[in-house]
Amino acid sequence: MKRFFGILAGATAAEMSLHIDDAFAMSLQATTMASRIGAVFLGVLILFVLMLVIRRFFAAAFFNGFVVACGLFLSFDIVVFHWIFQLHRLTNGPEANWLEPIFVVFGSLAVFYGLRRELLRGRVLLVKPMGSQATRGAE
Repeated sequence: MKRFFGILAGATAAEMSLHIDDAFAMSLQATTMASRIGAVFLGVLILFVLMLVIRRFFAAAFFNGFVVACGLFLSFDIVVFHWIFQLHRLTNGPEANWLEPIFVVFGSLAVFYGLRRELLRGRVLLVKPMGSQATRGAE
């Protein structure tokens, strides 16, 4: 019971202190089209640096999974939440009309690239081969 109240108190404190109406990144506001596009490309640059670090220091399967996850987020999030439900946009300006389709295309390509690399590694089997150890042990 103490654990439940601790979780409830932590969630309440996080909700009250972290979710404010006007959140600014170090009091910076992207008010012009150039600054909004720059903010988006800063995020893309950070993503690419993170990809390079993951590719360098982690296993290939982890990197491929990270690429697929990024691609799914880019394509699925934009299509479902930005276009279908219209909850928010990538930016608040007209540049979102051409940035979002570009991100959907690159996200779909990232999913294809990550899955294809993982399938070519031979570790992912779409269908269990006939006569494999798993089927022999079940007989």
